[in-house]
Formats: sequence, structure tokens, C-alpha cells
Amino acid sequence: MSNRMKSLGLAAFYVAAVFFVGCIPEDSLEWSEDGSVGLLRVEGALYLVDGETGDLTEIAKENVQPWPDISEDGSLVAYSEKVECDNLSEGLKLLPPGQVKIIQYNARKMCDDILDTGSLGITEKFPDPDDKILKPEDYVNWAIRYMYENADSQLLKILGDEGIKLAKEKVLHYFQVVVVPRDNLKDKRVIASNIFGSCMTRMSRDSRYVAYIMQTQHGEEEMDYSLYIASLKDDGRIILVDQRVALGYDWRKDSRAIAYSNADTENLGQEEVALGTLQERVVADEENGLLAEPIELGKRENGSVETDRCTGEASSLVGLVFYPWQKVRYGFGERIFFSTCLMPLPMSKRDEPGWSLFCYDSVTGAVTNVLPQGVSSHTSQAMNMLQFELSPDGKKVLLPIKNNRLIDYEFGTDKVGIPIFEDEGFGEEETSALVPTFKGNNEISFLVCGKSHYLSETEREKPDRCEIVVLNRSALKGRILSQSWPDEVIGGLEDDQ
Repeated sequence: MSNRMKSLGLAAFYVAAVFFVGCIPEDSLEWSEDGSVGLLRVEGALYLVDGETGDLTEIAKENVQPWPDISEDGSLVAYSEKVECDNLSEGLKLLPPGQVKIIQYNARKMCDDILDTGSLGITEKFPDPDDKILKPEDYVNWAIRYMYENADSQLLKILGDEGIKLAKEKVLHYFQVVVVPRDNLKDKRVIASNIFGSCMTRMSRDSRYVAYIMQTQHGEEEMDYSLYIASLKDDGRIILVDQRVALGYDWRKDSRAIAYSNADTENLGQEEVALGTLQERVVADEENGLLAEPIELGKRENGSVETDRCTGEASSLVGLVFYPWQKVRYGFGERIFFSTCLMPLPMSKRDEPGWSLFCYDSVTGAVTNVLPQGVSSHTSQAMNMLQFELSPDGKKVLLPIKNNRLIDYEFGTDKVGIPIFEDEGFGEEETSALVPTFKGNNEISFLVCGKSHYLSETEREKPDRCEIVVLNRSALKGRILSQSWPDEVIGGLEDDQ
């Protein structure tokens, strides 16, 4: 094997590691810019959190998908939820026309296969749809139900009582992106519906739009993440921004552009090492209108099922190694921070790739590794540091490291803090139970175990129970935010370890 292939093989080890589901926690705690109100997602339930008292207000009991968002001023919440649908015809009215066409196409193909063979087959199961986009059971159920409810007498005869029973039992689910105002949680507004899973909602800074990730699955293992934007205006427009993107994208401060990492290959999951690009795409004009043009219905490019595609200019800023869990955040000035693999070239068999945080300066076009040796010595081999968190002023960063610990670093200084002691680390070695977050510019919130020095003896009523701590970075004084939370809420976070 050549040195080149050996080097790529080393990188592939790390690439493969982050492609596993569960590499970043699905539960989250996000804060408004001033830290007055938080948004907590635990095992599908969603709550508002009072920033002073820690009191919880329930928004949804179940089925909330990972990584919801709260607006900077704390007035709006955006999230995706999974919904069970009882009626096929009513459900089809909620879906985009392109997705309905996919369901109809697969139903016809399935029908043709059954008619050609004259039976369901020896397994008494419906044949797999020809189009792999509908491979998972949750999606293919729509095609089965459509086929049965539109079956003619010949097909019904072949299906027989058993086949009809199987078809009727197929449960339909879809996903909807929801926006709800904090001061009126009953005023729930659905802005997008899809048969494919959606997650990672992010509101634009001006709260005009909600971006979200939609999963498009090809076969059993390959998964593409596509980035969409839904308008909160009355037109209800939805546009496809790009495909094969990483989960951690961000809105520019003027709400007219989005930055994200994009894979350069159409065969994610088949490449040993996938290369990618840090992109910035303009999505809205100066009058805040979305830049888009229609896509011909029925024409699907790598799984695209929407009818509008973004036409705004895309700028390729930085080449990088692509991972689905990468994160991008706009910082102070014209800077974009992003996490990715650090792989030295030339590279020998003894060199190992690692992780780091980089900054792209859109004024100079320069890219800088912003982590000094005192920080990177802790983070370079910690894959979960990909989920860094910037402070609202963009001058500080939190970097998750192994065993649910973290680094608190102020850019361009020697101010490096490690709030959780080494003997207080807990949970799985590589993954975090909850990503630490800034609460305003001077406080941080993070999960600690029952033996933490932040918990006094009187506060350790249940030594096995974890807690959320809010730490004042200046005074180095912590307080327990979650002390009044029910055990089932905290237990949900503990189950993530």
C-alpha cells in the first residue's frame, strides 16, 4: 500500500467514527441572546426554561425532533415534530407535490410487481419499492397505503384478505416544522410538512425565515442531509438551499445568507474520505425576498423533492474534509468559525489526523487555526469538540471534550478554563450527554454528575442524579438550575450518557 493510501486510511478511521448515529447528543439546551429564557429538548419533550429560577414550561410532550431553536430575543420557538396520520387522503394534502409524486410512483411500481408475479410472494410481504428514496418502512408505508386504497378488483383479488389486512395496518407518519410564540404557546403554526425526517431548525436573525435539515435516505445505510428554508410570511414559500450538507449551518447576521459545509461527492457513505467545501450562499435579496426558481415537478436530483431551488450566489470559501456533524457559526466582524479535521501534509504513517477549530476571515480570505497548544492538547483527539459553541459576542468558545467535560477559551488570550475537574468526568468517553452552551456572554450552562464540586452536601439528595449548572465566568460561581426539575427530565439526559 502506498503512503498516500495509508495516510488516507488513517483519516478514514476518524471519518467512519463520526458517521455513526449518536455522535452528538440529540437533547439540547439553547438560550436567547441575553440568557433570560432557554429551550430544553429531552427525549422528544420540549420546554421553556426560566433563566433565573429554572422553572419549566412544557411546549410539547413528545415526538419533538432533535435540535430545536429559540430566537435571539426569546420570543419565538421553532422545532420539528413527528406526527401520526390516520387518513391517507388528508395526509397527502399536507405534503409537497414532489413528495406526493414519489409516493404515487412507488405505489405504481409496487402494484406492477404484484400483478406481474400474481402474488405477494412467498414471504407474504410487499415488494420493496424500486425507488430507494422510499426504502425505510416509515416512508414506504405511504406507497403501500396509496396502492391499496387505489387498488382495482384485480389487485384486490391478488392481495387477498391477508394482504389487505397488512396494508390497512401500515401506520403513516410525517414531519412538520412548527413555529410558536413564547407568549402564546397555543398559537402553533405549521410552516412545512414532509414525509422525510426533518430536524435542526434555525431561525434567521430577523425571525423572517426558518431553516431546517431534511433527511433523504437512499437504501439501508446512505443518508443525505438537505438544507431548506421556509418563509414565515403569508406566502409560505419553501426553498431548497443545497444537498449533502453537514448538520451545523448558521445564518449570517443580516439574515440574507447561510454558511454551511457541503460534501463534494454524490456518493456519501461509499467514499473512504469525503472532501467538502465551506460554502456561503445568499438566500434573500435586499428587500428580504427569497431568491428561488421552480424545479420541474417529477425531476429529482439526488433526492430533491421540492419545487423551488435557491438561486442566490454561492461562494466556495474553504476546502475541507467533510463530516455530517461539522458545525459552522458566524462570529464577530466578518469571521466564520468552523470545525473540521486537521490533517498535516506531508503526512507519514506516524502522523494522526485530529480535530480543531478554524476561522475564515471574509475580508482577507485567510483561514486560521484559532486554538493554541494549551487548548488543542485537550481537544485534538476529542471528536465531540466538533460541536463547539460561540458566545453571543463571538469572542469566546466552549469546546466539549471527553467524559462530558469542556474547555472555556477566550480567543486571542491565554484565558483557558476547564470548569469540570478531571475526577468529575462521567459518561461515555467520546460523546457528550449535553453540549455546554453560553447563557449570555458571561455565563455558561453544562451538565454535571452528582459528585460535582458545584453541588453542596445538602444539594446531593440523590448522588446518582445529574444536574444542570449555570456558572458565572467572571466570579467563577456556579448555581444549580435544574434542582426543581422532575426526575424524568433529568433522567432523560442521564440516559444519553
